[in-house]
Amino acid sequence: MMGGARVGKSSIISQFLYDKFLSRYRETVEELHRGEYELPDGASLTLDILDTSGAYQFPAMRDLSISTADAFILVYSVDSKESWDQVRDLRQLIVTKRGTRVPIVVVGNKAELHYRAVPKELAETTAEYDWDCGYVECSAKENQNIVQVFKELLAQAKIQYNLSPAVRRRRQSLPNYVGTGGSKSAKSRYMLKRNSCTVA
Repeated sequence: MMGGARVGKSSIISQFLYDKFLSRYRETVEELHRGEYELPDGASLTLDILDTSGAYQFPAMRDLSISTADAFILVYSVDSKESWDQVRDLRQLIVTKRGTRVPIVVVGNKAELHYRAVPKELAETTAEYDWDCGYVECSAKENQNIVQVFKELLAQAKIQYNLSPAVRRRRQSLPNYVGTGGSKSAKSRYMLKRNSCTVA
């Protein structure tokens, strides 16, 4: 999960995993969250969602996120042209490092606002047709289209899913970035029954 500061990245994650809106802003350095879901074939899907800093004071951490993530959600605020420009730059950085085949969803947050600095038609057309990415507008504050953000991400990744609350087995929050040291062994242990997807 990437994007500028104060665009609502943490609030989107909080609504999706914990049904809570974060009313107070707290600057994120890096936090890893986890959600587990049943898939139609009986396997489970583990979403490791890395909430990254919008300040980008740590370029090495950003580069590590880009090099290790399986998919990306790029968030901007519909009332901020600067945050849209940051998404454009992030998407270009991802494509430069990873190529065009990595799943990306562009998310316009704060859709409840009347003022728009970025017209929906421009953002949607650019994301879907120029960049070949998914596009969703949502409101973390009003809990609108939050699940759709992650459904679109899984659709871009071509993963069959069921994200209804009834099949959520458990929710777990990991407060700090765990790193990738044990990820291969963890994946190999569960590869027969688990699909793992890391979202940055």
